[in-house]
Amino acid sequence: MAAGISWRGVLPLLSFVFSCVLPVGQWCLAAPPEPLSILDSGVRPEEVGRRSYLSYVRECVEVLMRQGTDRYGKVRSPMLMNIIDVRTRECPAGPLPLDEGYRVIRRGRRGPGGGNLYAELPTMAALIRLARVTGDDRYRRFAAESSNYTMSNLIDEKGFFWWGWHRHYDAYRDVMTGHAGSPHEIHIQRVDWPFLWQVNPRAVRREVEAIWQWHVIDKQTGEVNRHGDGKRGCDFAMSAGEMIGAFAFLYNKTNDPTWLGRARLLADYYWQRRHEQTNLIANRPNAGTERFDGSHFDTSIAAFLCRGLLDAYEYSGAPLFREHALAYLTAYARYGYDERTGKFWGCLRLDGTPEPGPRVVGGYAQYEPRGHIDLWQPYAAGYEHPIHTALAYVRAAEMTGSKELTRAAVRWAEFIQAGLPPAGCLAETWYREYAERWAPHGTYAGKYGRTISFFCRMQRLRGDERYGQVARQVAADAVSRLHYKGLFRGHPAKPYYESIDDVGDLLVGLLELDELTADQASVTRNEPE
Repeated sequence: MAAGISWRGVLPLLSFVFSCVLPVGQWCLAAPPEPLSILDSGVRPEEVGRRSYLSYVRECVEVLMRQGTDRYGKVRSPMLMNIIDVRTRECPAGPLPLDEGYRVIRRGRRGPGGGNLYAELPTMAALIRLARVTGDDRYRRFAAESSNYTMSNLIDEKGFFWWGWHRHYDAYRDVMTGHAGSPHEIHIQRVDWPFLWQVNPRAVRREVEAIWQWHVIDKQTGEVNRHGDGKRGCDFAMSAGEMIGAFAFLYNKTNDPTWLGRARLLADYYWQRRHEQTNLIANRPNAGTERFDGSHFDTSIAAFLCRGLLDAYEYSGAPLFREHALAYLTAYARYGYDERTGKFWGCLRLDGTPEPGPRVVGGYAQYEPRGHIDLWQPYAAGYEHPIHTALAYVRAAEMTGSKELTRAAVRWAEFIQAGLPPAGCLAETWYREYAERWAPHGTYAGKYGRTISFFCRMQRLRGDERYGQVARQVAADAVSRLHYKGLFRGHPAKPYYESIDDVGDLLVGLLELDELTADQASVTRNEPE
């Protein structure tokens, strides 16, 4: 090397350069990975069913209510913390990075050292369901108080709640913070508008009005932006689904036809851009055909746009929303299923042709789910949401009785069951390190929970108890891997309850399984000898 230059000075510079040009998780000069935290639950899979599934949920919720709230800084509140160390039951001010390079990419999405109601919505859903099942209103009251803290106190200058994938509340510094400009973002969560309305209707109305004002960029065409900055941006269909549901909900509560018209406007934006022969749509129409999300259909559409459309139908009774959802789901069922392998394709060209693998490593194209779906991949955002999609099919089949949609739901059940237990994912991807080090230990709490919910609903749909047995097997795997002294962790290889890992969906799944098990026991008792 040249005189006066040492590796000590060059290495940090090279690390910075590589970090700018290489995907997260692939830095050439990265430090050795942290050891994984494989905590022993003390519960073997065969022992899980000896307790009621409800008892695990109740135990976890009691700990969250008692020790999971904002007890930090000068301001104390009922807000749940997004990350809780299950060993200490404290919210770490600086949580370990762990899997964030694959799970969220941007550290701020985890809500480090604080809380974010948007990420906590699945846990709120579990609290509400637990209150209904047990008759103990403490759980509903806690969910109401925790949610209302955000709706009443954490508001920006546009009228938005301080929530979403770019924002969180720093409980140690008592400040609303975020990353990348901290815009209000609508991504892939499902907001329980009826519950929030019961808690604070004025705040909900202000939030939905702000969504129309700042997220709907073109009031004539219905073009949206997932960021609420009033500028043209990503018109993701998955984001629009949440908005369509919100507008239809406000129509339901106000009887103001303006809101129904606004929901229809957004739905029509995508419908007018469908492929007329296949009914497939691009996820992000304004991206143009040079980007894969401007020219391909993926499962975030089936999962989240269709979910929002079905919500809008139930809120408003307007057939258009259901018709659009069923058209998209039917199209993906026809073109997205590979009969040769029994798997579903990750994305389709709009003419119905599947995009084959292998997947790309590097650049934005690496997020395109080429080839077959990767059921247990780690990324919480992105374009690949198979279990959410499976749930959309069983919901549509329940709603319509359609033989074609029921057959699609059955195919999803067969595909998912063939991939159990969830102890692996594709390795030749940008998340290869996750596939090699993390995936063999299991998957995320939310993926377990949604899988349990799906098979419970499949049993109710088909009347076949074998689906319920699969749900119990998944529950045994989940509880034995994730339970730790009363709390559930977000992943078997990390020591944290983490809301971005959708622990609440696991709690909901266990409650659904508990109800299914109780119903089966009741039927058995009442059968004639």
